[in-house]
Amino acid sequence: MNKYETGFKQRTWLMAAVLAAVMGGCGGDEIFGTAGGGGALGPGSGAGSCASGALPLGSAASFGVLAGSALSVTNPTSVTGNVGAPSITPAAGPSTLVGTLYDSSPATELTVISTAVTDMQNSIACGVARPCDFNYLAGHDFGGDTLQPGVHCVPGAMSVGSNLTLSTPGVYIFRATGALTSAATITVAFGGTANAANSSVFWVSSGVASGASIGATNVFLGTIMVDPAAAVLGANTTLLPGRVLSSSAVTLDTNQIAIP
Repeated sequence: MNKYETGFKQRTWLMAAVLAAVMGGCGGDEIFGTAGGGGALGPGSGAGSCASGALPLGSAASFGVLAGSALSVTNPTSVTGNVGAPSITPAAGPSTLVGTLYDSSPATELTVISTAVTDMQNSIACGVARPCDFNYLAGHDFGGDTLQPGVHCVPGAMSVGSNLTLSTPGVYIFRATGALTSAATITVAFGGTANAANSSVFWVSSGVASGASIGATNVFLGTIMVDPAAAVLGANTTLLPGRVLSSSAVTLDTNQIAIP
């Protein structure tokens, strides 16, 4: 199936997604599945509401990589999920893609991208609107912490400086008004009774000091959402399961990404 045949199916799904979002709004449950991801709605797939549960990603749920302005890829990079950006270098995108590539050709694909970016921004707004369950000082390092599900709020930059294991099932939202960073060669993973089927993770960086820079050779997980700044995945880092979504630019370097 070529790009345009697959794109037609994706646009059909997206029309249904937009209709559902308009009817239900940010506070309504999503009623559509994740295109390109295979399977039913589950944690991290876009199900949920502003009030509780996994953040509602809308049409952005089908994207493993989304950039509002430009995407730069160093191959070999593998993405399971859609990839979208108005400008992609190289033009062919990731060397391995299980999903649909959206760029500026045909021009109607720009609408798909802008709609997904808007849905991501709405998801960020939903996360920001939730009350904080846990509050930290600016610059908090989550590495080595023992954490419970909930909204973890940092008034400034947040980081993961060493291994982090999430062992209790549920929804984890890490929210910062500054940038997200991680050290090189660290692991963020599920443990205990938590797994990708019963838990979801969101890293939200918003505001003028936003951004995301994930270190090289990380084994990372979760949906990374950045607005309005850029997101960077370091060389040989995996994001499994996860997404990297930015309203501006995304840079990839020999990465593996797969949506939940």
